[in-house]
Amino acid sequence: MSKCTQPRVVVADQQAMLTECLGVVFEMRQYQYRVVPIPREPASVGHMLSQVLKLRPDVLVINADLGPTCNGAALVAPMTRAGVAVVVLTDTVDEARAGECLLQGARAVLPKSESLAVVVSVIRRVLAGEPVLDHAERDRLVAAYHRRESHEHGLRERLDRLSPQESEVLRHLIAGRTTREVAQMRVVSEATVRTQVKAVLAKLEVSSQLAAVALARRASWTASGTGPQAGAARAPRPTRVRAGQPPHPAGGTALRAAAAKAP
Repeated sequence: MSKCTQPRVVVADQQAMLTECLGVVFEMRQYQYRVVPIPREPASVGHMLSQVLKLRPDVLVINADLGPTCNGAALVAPMTRAGVAVVVLTDTVDEARAGECLLQGARAVLPKSESLAVVVSVIRRVLAGEPVLDHAERDRLVAAYHRRESHEHGLRERLDRLSPQESEVLRHLIAGRTTREVAQMRVVSEATVRTQVKAVLAKLEVSSQLAAVALARRASWTASGTGPQAGAARAPRPTRVRAGQPPHPAGGTALRAAAAKAP
């Protein structure tokens, strides 16, 4: 196979062992293979996008969880619009996160608990233009994402009810300060702080300070308002599984079945 017809695969992942293993396999298959360095300082989506597009990949294999300096999942949609097939790897099994990436245009989402053989087989099938995920499985994962978004929207709506003073009190609670410490810092009476704490709990529809703090953290709430911090990567969310129901590894079952049929 000549170099001009070799498929180009680009990998963006901070784990050297994974990128090196993929590199060995891709060289055996005569793929052109490059690794995009992950910035140590916070980088914009535009910067990472330009770095990847310079390499003109046919397939981008990217970790959705690149850490605080770069949100890998944010690259899925612009890379798809640029005509690049995207395969997403995740550090954890998170069906809602998988559904989000699929909705943005990813061809497949695989947890790193999958075998190297499955990952390589999926990439091979993507390069060949073959389907790697059936419609029913994709719809199930996308539905999980929509359910999570609906839940988080409800949390943000509750947080938006807080007054500036109540938001400040919640910020102190998140920092682990006691009612007395908050009163001393704000130069008000402890009774005033207790009244404001009760108002916070009522508006957030929770029964304890710990529950209020947990709710704020689930919604990625900041002192200046609700929503994820600017430029911050979204933290991985654990998959919730009903009692007695086996977990679905973000489409892994369907992908394993497809890989088993592949040479």
